[in-house]
Amino acid sequence: MNAKDLKRLATLLAKSNRSEAEEAELTALREKAAKAEDVSIEAIAEVINEAVKSATTNALTADQVKSVVAEALKTVKVEGVNKDEITSLVTEAVKKNVPAAGASLEDVKKLLEESLKNVRQGSKMEHSETEIIMPVSHRSGNLSVGQKQLLNVLTKGESHINEGIRESDLQDAEKRSFVAEQKLINQIKTKAMTNSGAGTGLELMNSTISSQIIQRLYLASLLAQRMVASEIVMPSDPYKFPLITTRPVFRSGIAQNTTHTGSDVGSGGLTLTSQKLIGSVDYSYEADEDSLIPLLPMITEQLGDAAAEALEDALINGDTAGSQDTGTDANAALKIFDGLRKLSLAQADLKVSFASTGLTAAAIGSLRKAMGKYGMNPRDLIILAGAKGYNDIVQLPETLTAEKAGDRANARIFTGMAPNLFGMDIIPSAKVREDLNASGVFDNTTTTKGSIHVVHVPSFVLGVRRGLLLETEVDKKAQTKSVIASFRRAFKPKEALTIAKAVATGYNYTA
Repeated sequence: MNAKDLKRLATLLAKSNRSEAEEAELTALREKAAKAEDVSIEAIAEVINEAVKSATTNALTADQVKSVVAEALKTVKVEGVNKDEITSLVTEAVKKNVPAAGASLEDVKKLLEESLKNVRQGSKMEHSETEIIMPVSHRSGNLSVGQKQLLNVLTKGESHINEGIRESDLQDAEKRSFVAEQKLINQIKTKAMTNSGAGTGLELMNSTISSQIIQRLYLASLLAQRMVASEIVMPSDPYKFPLITTRPVFRSGIAQNTTHTGSDVGSGGLTLTSQKLIGSVDYSYEADEDSLIPLLPMITEQLGDAAAEALEDALINGDTAGSQDTGTDANAALKIFDGLRKLSLAQADLKVSFASTGLTAAAIGSLRKAMGKYGMNPRDLIILAGAKGYNDIVQLPETLTAEKAGDRANARIFTGMAPNLFGMDIIPSAKVREDLNASGVFDNTTTTKGSIHVVHVPSFVLGVRRGLLLETEVDKKAQTKSVIASFRRAFKPKEALTIAKAVATGYNYTA
């Protein structure tokens, strides 16, 4: 933002009666200032001088100086400039421009020092090209300190939780948190509740909001956690990248002075197109004011649960056509892309009926066999099982007892857990449907059949165009507040399953 724009901005801020055209110009200049890079001390001096000059039509009062100069300072991002320097600039400007009949210099100086609290420091954060850039920042009306910490954890990890947050804001948030905590404790005491008694206060205790979502979105979903390794940041939408499909061919030696016939490296391409999922919760002013516990952390936690559930449902049961299962809602989350069950059931050689065998170790082995070379390396494979299917796997005789497992530590009759089978990690998920018919789909008539999936994880790509974005909104007329969460993802096999047999489904067995 150049000096001319800064001067015009200060002039417009000082005017009390602005025309519609001037209001539009002021809005445009404010937006330009908000996006501007950090400016120099000289530029700030120009803003202050121009603001004071513009306001000095008659004797300048303390309120006028506070209003005009504080408003001008709010539009400027400052880096490497301390409060003493800015106070000195303001003092000089007032000396030159305030008539003797105006406010005293000392009164003006105190008021301006107060307004300096609104000056924002420039961000020190550096983003590499591979980072997920979230379209939000830490500024008034957007994110609170807690939400900014949440954003840092989601995009950069817990070690960067306070990055881009001023120390003064952290201290202020800590004081507010302490006051709120004491208020809650006092309320609980007056209601004969405790912070440790189940049913008498324990349920009202909150954990730290800054880490709650990342735990809910990834750790609560073991499938999403495992798929993180297959995530690709999408710098554009759609996003295309090349794919090598075949290697060069080596042939036996040829006669001397004879030209060798070369071979091509097979190539293809994969295009990812992201889809958006969004969820929101509205609550009234009264609900926020009268609630014993803070509503925002509770609502944010619920949105995190719902985001994890929606993503996992789409990964497993996704169906863009919405025709695979009866009763699929028109705007259901699982319509954003085709999931593992839809992809495998569409290939005759990748769906295996367990009608005659039931869920056995041999039946699971037949799924690996159907996948060919994609079912060979157990470290690249996962078994997706529902609650009932996981319980059946735990009781498989192959590793149930110490005699079969080799030692007590691995015997499932003692551990009650089934972390892997044949070297493949077992991922339990409530979204693996166990209410299907004999064809492996939900028809709301026959709901007794289960399903189980073996997945070659490296053969799938999970595109990330936007990570989890949290926003808040206030409707003053309706007296309601809203918390909105959204993210944009894409999911696709690297190659068609007719070529790359990356997932196989076992179906038609009694769950």
